Amino acid sequence: MLRLYDKSLWTALFLCFAFGLKAQDPVFSQYFLNLNYLNPAFAGYTNDLTTNFNSRVQYFGVPGVMASNTASANISCEEETRLGIGLLAYHNVEGQGILQTTTLSGQLSANFPFTIRRRQRTNKGLFSAGLQFGAGQKYLSWRNLSFSDQYTPYLRGVQNPTSIAVQQSSSNVFLDLGAGLRSTYEFGSGRKPKFISLGAAAFHLNRPAQSFLESNLKLEPRYTFYVFYYMGNPKKGRTKDLRYLSFGALADYQQGLQTHTLSVFKDLNEYMTVGLSVRREDFLFLDRRADAVIPHFVIKMNNLSVGVSYDWTLSPLGEENTFGSAEIGVSWRFPGRNLCPGYRKLCAVKGFDMTHDMPNLFF
Repeated sequence: MLRLYDKSLWTALFLCFAFGLKAQDPVFSQYFLNLNYLNPAFAGYTNDLTTNFNSRVQYFGVPGVMASNTASANISCEEETRLGIGLLAYHNVEGQGILQTTTLSGQLSANFPFTIRRRQRTNKGLFSAGLQFGAGQKYLSWRNLSFSDQYTPYLRGVQNPTSIAVQQSSSNVFLDLGAGLRSTYEFGSGRKPKFISLGAAAFHLNRPAQSFLESNLKLEPRYTFYVFYYMGNPKKGRTKDLRYLSFGALADYQQGLQTHTLSVFKDLNEYMTVGLSVRREDFLFLDRRADAVIPHFVIKMNNLSVGVSYDWTLSPLGEENTFGSAEIGVSWRFPGRNLCPGYRKLCAVKGFDMTHDMPNLFF
C-alpha cells in the first residue's frame, strides 16, 4: 500500500512542478537521415520528392519510455526557381505517456549555387537559407493518472473512480518560427573530391507561449551548429564508385544545456555505411561529462536508405539503469518526381547522392 500511495504522491508532484519547468527538444542521433529537423535550409535538398521518418526511443530501462518521432517530405525545382519546399511533423511522448507534444511545420529554402575558379579547376559550392513556420499543441492524458482516493488498503491496485474532476487536457495552439543557413563547398581534385559542409539554425525564435494548467511557459530557442568534412576515394580507380570517409561535429544549445556530438563515418561499399559518434557536454574536456557512445549502421538500396543506431549510456545514469536508447531512420527518394517541367539529373558529379549531408551542386 505504501508503494501505491508513493506512486500517487510522485504523480501529484509531477503535475505541480513539471509545468513550471521549461521544455527541451530531443537530440536525434541519426541527424543525417533527419535533415529537416536539423536545419530548415535543407527543405527540398534532393530536388526530387524525398520522404523521411525517424523514431527514437530513449532509456528503455526507465519507467515510461520517452519516444520521439519525426516525418518529413521535401520537393523542389532548383533548376528554375532555386526554391525548396519541406514539411515536418513532430510528435513526442514523455512522463509515462502522460504528456504529449505535436507540431506541424512548413519549410521554405532558397538555394544559391556559386563557383570559384582555382588554377585550372572550377570548384562548385552552394549556399542555402531556410525558414520554418508551424503550429503545435501539448496534451495531457488524465486517464493515465492515478490519485490516492482510488486506492483501498484491502485490495491490490486501483479500484475506485477518482472524485477529482478532469482539468484542462490540452494547451493552446502555439505558433513556432525557425530559420537556418547552410553552405557546402567542393575542393580537391576531381579524381578524389573533398567537401566541407557547415550550417547553423535557430528554432522557437518567437519564444512561443504554451498556456497549460493555468501556466504560461515560454519555449526557449534551440540553436544548432554543424560542420562536416568529406574525403572521397575511388574504388579500384573508378571515379564513379567513390567511398567516402567523413568527419563531423554537431552542437545543440537550449535552456542553458549544451550537447556536442563528434562523428566519423566510412562507406564500406555502395550499400553500407558505418559510423561512430560520441555525445558529450564539452568538446574540449574529453575526460568528463560524456553522455553516450553511438554506433551507426546505414544500408542503401537504390533510392532507399535505412539507418539504425544505439546510444550506449556513459553518463552517471549508467547503462545498467537506462539500457540505452535506440533510433531508426528511413529515407526514400522518388527520382523524377519534382516540380520541374522535365526531369533533370541533379548530381552528375560523382558522390553527391548519399545518406550523409552531401551537397546539391549545380552546373
